[in-house]
Amino acid sequence: MNPRVTLHRATLLAALLALPGALGGCVAAAIPAIAASGILVRDRQDTDPASANAQAPADPVVAVIAGEPAPTVVTIPPPPAPRSTVAAARSARPAAVAANTSASATGSVFAAEPVNPYAAFYLHAAEQARLDPVDAPRRSAVLARPGSLEPVMSECAILPPAVLVDLDPAGGKLDTASAIPANPNLAEVLAELRLQDVAVFWASEVPAIEAGRVREQLLASGLDPWGRDGLLLMRRAEDRKDARRRELAQTHCVVAIAGDSRGDFDELFDFLRNPAAAAPLESLFGEGWFLTPTLVAAPDAAKED
Repeated sequence: MNPRVTLHRATLLAALLALPGALGGCVAAAIPAIAASGILVRDRQDTDPASANAQAPADPVVAVIAGEPAPTVVTIPPPPAPRSTVAAARSARPAAVAANTSASATGSVFAAEPVNPYAAFYLHAAEQARLDPVDAPRRSAVLARPGSLEPVMSECAILPPAVLVDLDPAGGKLDTASAIPANPNLAEVLAELRLQDVAVFWASEVPAIEAGRVREQLLASGLDPWGRDGLLLMRRAEDRKDARRRELAQTHCVVAIAGDSRGDFDELFDFLRNPAAAAPLESLFGEGWFLTPTLVAAPDAAKED
């Protein structure tokens, strides 16, 4: 016999025998016979040998205690993403830039596409923008004293990062009557920088009164798809790009400048009789100053074509 059934039966029998006074004579007399016949508590497993051999998993036991508050369901959130995943997301680069950088780093000749001419411009700007200005001051690309031939840059302090792109062709000025050609490479780079909270500014010798037309050109070309970038145009006849760049350096940390001629970084280059005199400034190219393809051909060149 199952020990569990025996113990259970003995316990109930003892309880019944302890109450002879409370039970009728007939009932009291019948207790020993009932116990002997095994009619008292029998386990279901005793009557079903098959179920005894293959017991189902026991249901969880729930104890209900009066006065206790209802249990609280606590949802445990999933574990945070690994640091490597977060770091990879923060350091994401435009596809063209990433592909070109990987190809050049490994020396592979099987580059997925031509080298993005704005890759160096983007990488430098993004690197500077990621710096914490309190722990690691950003490096400005604007000369503190233009025309001095000294590579001393403006102070950035905690100013927000920005990049500046010169619109004028070398030796000329933007033609507001012509469209600015689409430039997917530059558009992609600038879009990525905007996502990193880097402000984008455009410079030209065009009078400020034509700002609306310049903005339309940038919008139509896809270079400023939202029409929110800043414009550095000439407000007065005596205005110069150097002065406008210094004004911008008072409100933003210009970490990179892109232009198609050296005069886009310091007007002194346009007046030097001996280019070797500007040798001290050469170290700034690739470290804040970036010579890039002409965005718009000069009006005279366009007519010749």
